[in-house]
Amino acid sequence: MGMEWKPATVEQVKRIVQDDLYTCDEEQLAAFSKNRVEPHSAPIFRYGKRETVLVVAENGKEVIYWEDAEEGFNVSPVASDGTILEHWCNQDRFGKCARRLDSGTGTA
Repeated sequence: MGMEWKPATVEQVKRIVQDDLYTCDEEQLAAFSKNRVEPHSAPIFRYGKRETVLVVAENGKEVIYWEDAEEGFNVSPVASDGTILEHWCNQDRFGKCARRLDSGTGTA
């Protein structure tokens, strides 16, 4: 019998970010420092269903969120009401996302 999937908690995501920060270079650390936010839930539509993910950084136009179904970080545009506009399954390490968020290249 398999374990039932549960959404990640804020504490789990903070720990994941902290662990990934050890692998970041100075540029990635600076990008995160500039854009970091207290992890918080944000709505996202996954496969037609409204769910939530945890945002860990934002620059006003885009956010980095932990995709707990895929167990990776993603960069996505965000609406003015905080809704994440694009669901990605990139499973990226945090540092790669921090650099993309800071450079404004987003999901490209």
